[in-house]
Formats: sequence, C-alpha cells, structure tokens
Amino acid sequence: MYVFLIILLILALIIEGSLTTLPLSLICLLCLTIMRRDAVVFVIAFIAGIFLDIFALRALGGTSIFLLLFVLLILLYQRKYEIYSYYFVMVASFIGASVFLVIFGYANIFTQAVISACMAVILFAGIKFTATIYDSKQESKVKNYAKR
Repeated sequence: MYVFLIILLILALIIEGSLTTLPLSLICLLCLTIMRRDAVVFVIAFIAGIFLDIFALRALGGTSIFLLLFVLLILLYQRKYEIYSYYFVMVASFIGASVFLVIFGYANIFTQAVISACMAVILFAGIKFTATIYDSKQESKVKNYAKR
C-alpha cells in the first residue's frame, strides 16, 4: 500500500511540476501521512518539496518547509481528532491546498482548493477500500492457517 502511494506521489510531483497548478503532491502526501503516521513521512515530504521546487523553477526549500509544516500539523492533530475519516481528509486538503495556493501565488484559489478536496476524498476512499480488502484477505489467511 505504501509503495503505491510513493509511486503516486512521484507521478503527482511530475504532473504538478509540469502540467497543472493543482497541489496533487499535497493530496498524496496527506493520504500517505494518514496511512503511515510516523517520522518517515517527514523525509518523504522534504524530498518531495525539493523536487517540486526544482520542477516548478522556484527557490529551493520553500515548498519543503510548507510540506513539512503540513505533515507536522496533521501528525499533531492525530491525538486530538480522528484523522482516518473522510471529513478530516476533506477539511485538511481544502485548508492545505488553499494555504499552499495563496503562499505560492496561484490564481483561482477557491476552485482549485475545492477540486483538490474532492480528489483527496476520492483517493482516500480508494485507499481505504483497498486496505479493507487487503485486511480481510489477511484475516482469512490467518484463519485458514490456524485451522491446520
């Protein structure tokens, strides 16, 4: 599951750096942070920010700092709120995309933030569905092994 999200993040970095202004890497990083919930995500966020700065021809480090702070806030809120929910994904992606678009000077902020929130919820729903299918297959393997 994590490998799929890393590959999706790499594709999002390439697409965001060359084709679109939607913060696709922010969406993938949000889903990865919710699924992984540990310090490895900080390294991934830093590297993704550096590559995004390189692709977008911006000064190095600005996107990395923003992505690191975004991941930090999500991991801080995991103790207060249930971050493994659709509502959290929708609100976090909307706010994160809005702030990202304002800081880096993009146009049509509200429209892009709404589209980003919808895409984040759809991606999270797919990941959650895949995770439940994978977990049910693992449980059936354990039950079959225990019967032997």
